[in-house]
Amino acid sequence: MNNRVVSFILALGLTSAAVQASETFSVIPDSAQALSIVGGRYANLSDASAVRVAPANILKLEKSELLINTAMWHSDIRFEQNGGQNVRINRPWVFPASMYFVQPLLHGRLSFGLGVSTPYGLAAYYPRGMGGGLRYALPYEANLLTVDITPALAVKITDDLGFAVGLDILYADLTMKQFYSWNNIIPGSAEGDIKIHGQGWGLGAYAGINWTIAKRHRIAVIGRLPVKVNLSGDFKASNIPPALIGTFSESSSFKSDMTFPASISVGYGFDVTDRFTVGFDFKWAQNSSHDDLPLLIGNNQALLGGSTSTVFGWRNSLDFGTGMSYQLNEHWALRGGYLYSENSQPQNSYTPLIPGNDRHVFSLGVGWRGKTRGVDLTYSCVYYPARVISGAASNPPNQYDGTYKHQWQVLAVSFTQRF
Repeated sequence: MNNRVVSFILALGLTSAAVQASETFSVIPDSAQALSIVGGRYANLSDASAVRVAPANILKLEKSELLINTAMWHSDIRFEQNGGQNVRINRPWVFPASMYFVQPLLHGRLSFGLGVSTPYGLAAYYPRGMGGGLRYALPYEANLLTVDITPALAVKITDDLGFAVGLDILYADLTMKQFYSWNNIIPGSAEGDIKIHGQGWGLGAYAGINWTIAKRHRIAVIGRLPVKVNLSGDFKASNIPPALIGTFSESSSFKSDMTFPASISVGYGFDVTDRFTVGFDFKWAQNSSHDDLPLLIGNNQALLGGSTSTVFGWRNSLDFGTGMSYQLNEHWALRGGYLYSENSQPQNSYTPLIPGNDRHVFSLGVGWRGKTRGVDLTYSCVYYPARVISGAASNPPNQYDGTYKHQWQVLAVSFTQRF
């Protein structure tokens, strides 16, 4: 037992160092099994990533289990500006990772789980050679890294009903970099850079049930509270014209906060045969919690035009889909899934930093399970229909208006070790 705990903690540190954020605040499932049945996972997920996704499901695991997930994401994200230039995110590859561990405490009656994952994030890197008004309207780098530590405890209430509670211990690190035109204040001045960096912690909670309502039929319900993270750090500006030194400073404090959304998820699972299982999921997410991003930078506040926040004004959203799996034999399983995720971003506050639209996720996967080890592999296409934006707020005006095209190709791999 001691060796397992030590190994887990060491791997935990490696995972935390390796994780990277993805393209929107809400990221698709991280384990290969969860991704393969993406629209039908809540009632059917049976790997250790259930710790965060559907915590009552960890009661299904009969042995201690360590799950390590990694993936290769490749993006094609383009912005065709109305009457202007075309820009494309220039770092298309992302390599996220996560880890989960489940320890049964009382066989089939009580289980403990712990996970480390990156459920939210963004990574937008636009060309530093952008010209025109877009050069000073759009940050050339915006990166949000989150790491969520999720301990959970599940208990079997009756033979048909499992209940679990867990914590979201969430760390967030936000960085934004942008060119700044000092020429707009003092003509003839060279441009500079502005940078904000902040980090902080937040605490939330979640709970779930898995209820066998009839033979072969299950319902899972998961509720998650919002998590507010208070960010603090610094603001830096370069190439301040000599005439403005004293009015502005090269560095000042930075404060902000982000609230990650509450959600309610419901899943239905049905074993059509002993080999064939289907699932159907529904999720409501309170994305309106992303109402704005405060940007408080002390004596340098005037550099943001007097603004104290970036308005998001996002709407609540719905997800729904299906997933299925077929057990070829005792070792091999085939899986597939589809998920529709509703767009939350209104046109008037749209930003190229978080380019999005209604999201369609198509997945195919295969899994192998041995006596003590398992490997899962999933390919997923994340498709966003092209979106035409008009009237988005920007400074200078109209810089964000145009057509956005956005796709991801994902290859996920998971390794399971049972003890």
